[in-house]
Amino acid sequence: MTHISEADQVLELLAALPADIRSLALANLKRWANRDPHSGPFGWQLGLRYVERAPGRVTAMMEIDEALHNPGQVAHGGVMFTLADSAMGAATFTLLEPGQRCTTAELKLNYIAPIIKGKVTATATVISKRRRLAVVTAEVRDEQGELVGLAQGTFAIIRGVAERPIEGDS
Repeated sequence: MTHISEADQVLELLAALPADIRSLALANLKRWANRDPHSGPFGWQLGLRYVERAPGRVTAMMEIDEALHNPGQVAHGGVMFTLADSAMGAATFTLLEPGQRCTTAELKLNYIAPIIKGKVTATATVISKRRRLAVVTAEVRDEQGELVGLAQGTFAIIRGVAERPIEGDS
C-alpha cells in the first residue's frame, strides 16, 4: 500500500479542478494559511486580520479577490459589512472589563463605492460607552485610501465569561 502525504493529496485535488475553481480554492487556502488567531473561524474564511489596536479603536483588514465577489464581479456587500462589524466589535472589546463581552445590537452601513480587489481596511472608533451599550463608528477604505463605506452601530455589553479576541496595546 502506497502512502500519499496530505500535501500530495491536496495537490492532486487542486490539479483535478477546473482552472477557475482552482483559483478560488487557492485563494481560500491562502486565507487559512495567513489567519489571524483573534478573528476566529468565520474571519479566517474571509482573511480578516486586526492590524492596529488601541483602547477604543481597532483597524481590521481584508484582501479582496474574486473569491469574495458576487455575481456582479465586485465584493459581496456582506464582506464589507462583516469587516466593519468585526472592527467595531473588537474596538468595543478593548474597553470591556473582565467578565464582560459584547454583541452587535444594531448596525447601519452606507455603501459608498464598490470594492473590486485589493486591501480594504475598517477603522472603528468607540464614540460612547456606557454600562450596557456602546456606540461605535467605522470608516471602510480601499487600498488607495478612498472611503468606500461608513458604518455606525450599537453594541450591547453583557456579562459572561468569554475570551477576549483582542489583547495588548499598539
